[in-house]
Amino acid sequence: MNYRQSANPNATNSELDAKTILQRGVEDCELPVSLTVDQISTILYVLEGYIQGSDDTNDETFNNDVDNIFEKLETAVDIHEAEIDALCNINPEPFITGFHD
Repeated sequence: MNYRQSANPNATNSELDAKTILQRGVEDCELPVSLTVDQISTILYVLEGYIQGSDDTNDETFNNDVDNIFEKLETAVDIHEAEIDALCNINPEPFITGFHD
């Protein structure tokens, strides 16, 4: 025997609240995302264009989110480019023993 019940089409707020799925707070967790440098550049370009003509700039939470996005994406690109530069540096400057900048 299979149990089957249809939803109340005229549900009250309390009935709707009872059907709310548990929220685990996953909205703010960091996700492992792989993007190319060009994709990151596109995101930053579009985001910068959006905020220039946006009314959201008076919203402190929005501004903080945008600033954090820029910082994380720009830092990721900077680290990647530094790693590539280090790997590609075939002729590094000679090390002179006893000489310090």
